[in-house]
Amino acid sequence: MKPTILMTLTLAALLSGCGAGSEPHTKAASPAAPVAVQTVTTGAREWPDVYEATGTVRARTAAVLSSKVMAYVREVAVQVGDRVREGQRLVTLDSQDLEANVRRAEAAETEVRSAIPEADNAVAAAKANLDLAQTTFKRMEELASKKSISNQEFDEASTRLKAAQAAYDMARARRSQIEPKLAQVEQEIRAARIMRDYTRISAPFAGVVTAKSVEPGNLAAPGAPLLTLEREGAYRLEASVDESRLPSVRAGQS
Repeated sequence: MKPTILMTLTLAALLSGCGAGSEPHTKAASPAAPVAVQTVTTGAREWPDVYEATGTVRARTAAVLSSKVMAYVREVAVQVGDRVREGQRLVTLDSQDLEANVRRAEAAETEVRSAIPEADNAVAAAKANLDLAQTTFKRMEELASKKSISNQEFDEASTRLKAAQAAYDMARARRSQIEPKLAQVEQEIRAARIMRDYTRISAPFAGVVTAKSVEPGNLAAPGAPLLTLEREGAYRLEASVDESRLPSVRAGQS
């Protein structure tokens, strides 16, 4: 009986050791921190519709200055950013050819005016000759009615009267032709002076020079931009808006 008891005790000891080694190790978890929450009351409200567009601020009044004549630029008196007053000279062009046209027209006017006294004297002389011929003809007519002169003498008096009348009419016609010529040359002078004045480009209003595309020595062509001038004090925003947004845009809208 003793050997059997020993084996039983040994087996019990081995089983006891295996059970002690297989027992799991557990660790207690820390409690989670509370989460802060906020509650709101839901409701309907109007949501703003915002549209973003890129624009440029420009003056309400702007002028692009150009030349009306083709000429070389002699002087540019301003730079970009300069403030100018109304009527201030900005660009000066070469005016030699146009100045020559003015002098030529003025010389023609002087010539026409100098012909006026001569034409007036011619009219006066023709009138005096006509008066004398008329007086002579009346005298000869009275003598012819009394048969005191021959028919030839009467015819000669009549011919002299007709010639004097024709000379007077011609003198008056020449004098009357001077007035239209004078008016024509005066118009030519005004036109030549206007063309000459086109070589002096001045500011149409007070403002700021915002662009400059001309330098002394350049050839200014009619219509080619020289300077851009903007009036101060009144500006506007120019922005491009998609066509799909146009129905929602109205006057006075922010």
